[in-house]
Amino acid sequence: MRLDRMFSRLGKKQRARSRRARHVLAAKMSAKSGAQEFSRRLGAILLLAGSLATAALVTSIGMDAILGALLYRNQDFTLRRFVIEPTIKIGKGELVGASGVKIGQNLLQMSLDEIRCSIEKIPHVASVRVERHLPDTLFLLVEERRPVALLAPTPSAGMQLAQSMYYIDSRGFVLKPKPGEKLMALPVICGISSDEVVEGELTQHPDVKAALLFLRESLLVAVRDGLDCSKIVLEGPGRFHVTTPRGGKIRFRTTDLSEQFARLNVIFEYAENKGQVVQTVDLTPDRNVPVTFLN
Repeated sequence: MRLDRMFSRLGKKQRARSRRARHVLAAKMSAKSGAQEFSRRLGAILLLAGSLATAALVTSIGMDAILGALLYRNQDFTLRRFVIEPTIKIGKGELVGASGVKIGQNLLQMSLDEIRCSIEKIPHVASVRVERHLPDTLFLLVEERRPVALLAPTPSAGMQLAQSMYYIDSRGFVLKPKPGEKLMALPVICGISSDEVVEGELTQHPDVKAALLFLRESLLVAVRDGLDCSKIVLEGPGRFHVTTPRGGKIRFRTTDLSEQFARLNVIFEYAENKGQVVQTVDLTPDRNVPVTFLN
């Protein structure tokens, strides 16, 4: 009996060991199978990614080739003419030459911003809008600088001026007249040193800016008929003068022009009521304005 029990216990232990061995083996096989499955899935993902990348590259190259054939090498989009508006003094040849493009180039490959910047380097061009008018036209809408006055600089001591007159537009941009050009009949601003006049740039001189503002505002005020604005003389920092049609002289400050026009209007009305003619007015003081009259 005891022997039977002993054999029975021994059999149970052997069966338990066998079950544990089979379990460990099954676990190892399962782990190996999982690793193989993961490797297969990873390989499939990498293969798919590679295929997509290749397809994208081929598609991109294909699209570039298609666009090149349809647009950039298409003879239908060859530049054949320039249209420039409005009619201006700047020659068409000068504008076309400054644009940097030529007849026969592909219209779609041009950079409109580069063309605009190139043309705006011409001093007499204030701004330009550049457009493609498909299939074969480049359109330029040009704003030309329009001078409103002439600058007559005073030479520095011991110097001789190479240029005696310059144009200046309402924004203060200084322009050199073209060689042999007959100067336009414009108001003349004088009294500025030649050292302070820089061709092809906006003036930074405060008195010149004030003179330009005076020219613009003087057209709108009630005293305009009592002023001869054909010549503005800069007298020094913050002052300038103009004449009257009868040869009188009116001195202004470069600031508060509207207030000075109003004061001058009162003086002119007083003179008219008294039957007198204004000879001189000095509007630079804040009060007690000096005035003289012709008898």
